[in-house]
Amino acid sequence: MSIFQRLFRVGKANVNAAIDKMEDPVKMIDQVLRELDEDIEKVTAAVTSQIAVEKRFERELQEATEIVAKRDQQARQALASGNESLAREALEDKKRHADKRDALQVNYDRAKATADKLRGQLKEMKTKVTEMKTQRSSLIAQAEAAKAQERINKTMSGVGVDNLGATFTRMEEKIKQMHDQADAAYELANEGKSLDDKFEQLDKDVKHSQVDDELAALKAELEGQKS
Repeated sequence: MSIFQRLFRVGKANVNAAIDKMEDPVKMIDQVLRELDEDIEKVTAAVTSQIAVEKRFERELQEATEIVAKRDQQARQALASGNESLAREALEDKKRHADKRDALQVNYDRAKATADKLRGQLKEMKTKVTEMKTQRSSLIAQAEAAKAQERINKTMSGVGVDNLGATFTRMEEKIKQMHDQADAAYELANEGKSLDDKFEQLDKDVKHSQVDDELAALKAELEGQKS
């Protein structure tokens, strides 16, 4: 199992555990993102080390290749000068560095392939974390909506729609009862009046009506004068 797989498996376990609790979605999401950032730092360090190995093999391969070319040129120069012994010595050293070059080429190819793979995985990991950060606001909004819905459900289950309906029905009946009591009190008050009281009230009503008629006539007269 690669370091990436281990880190993502641990990260996934942390996310699942936090989701199960879901006490504070905002803190949970931010905590997951912080842990992933820390994981990326660790992975980046591992990738950097592998790239350093690749670069070392590349440098040693280049040095060995240059020595092979140099010894070949020196052997030609020595042979042209009639120094066969020196030419042989140069060719022997060329052979040693050629063997070293071939071994370094194998090591370099392997190191480069591993480094390239790790580079790609690290890039993918960073992309996923970036996407998660982009989705953070949406996830938080969804979590808050879920919490609000949960609070509503708890409230409604505690009160109950039927209970609310019954409460308003009782309130309506109480208001009707208050109206009935007021009407009854009015009737009782009128029943207590004597015949003289009733005629006195009738006279008041007539006088009030006469005043209203006189006021209306006066208004009409004034309107006529304006015309």
